Amino acid sequence: MLYIFRIIIILSAFLSWYAAASTTRTTAHTIVHHSRIHHHYLHQNKQQGHTLHHKHYLRKSHHRTKSQERRHVRLVKRKIFHAYYGWKGTPYHFGGSSHRGIDCSAFVMKMYRQVFHQDLPRTTLGQVKLGRRIRKDHAKLGDLVFFKTGRNECHVGIYLSNGDFMNSASSRGVSISNLHHVFWKRHFWQIRRLVAI
Repeated sequence: MLYIFRIIIILSAFLSWYAAASTTRTTAHTIVHHSRIHHHYLHQNKQQGHTLHHKHYLRKSHHRTKSQERRHVRLVKRKIFHAYYGWKGTPYHFGGSSHRGIDCSAFVMKMYRQVFHQDLPRTTLGQVKLGRRIRKDHAKLGDLVFFKTGRNECHVGIYLSNGDFMNSASSRGVSISNLHHVFWKRHFWQIRRLVAI
């Protein structure tokens, strides 16, 4: 009787060990399987993300044709001059920002908001920190032209073409000036590009 009881205990222990071992193998297999699935989908997502990014890049890097470029520039130029004629002749007033009187940085701020729908800082020193610096001979429509007119005085205008730029000058108010004029040539500082036209 005791012998049979010992055999039953041994068989029970063996069966418990076998069941535990089977469960461990199944769990390990499941973990490995899930790990492979995870890596598979992770790889797919990376590939998909790369593809989407590449397509997005292609859309962003699409360039206009030369004729489309010319039409676009003409459209922007019309918008700039339309906004300019609404301010033309407005007297210069330091600190002013209305048709009763406006200074250079306020004029540029108003023009950029109206034409390009961009909000610029109110001051010249705030505006000169924006965009990237451009060589004078590479200036394009819409670039900002900066001058140092005194020890602590700066001036700003919006470049047009052939050296012309619009600004609110203390002598003539809102008007068009030229970089080749002796005064502006002497006080020229830098040109910065904020928008790509």
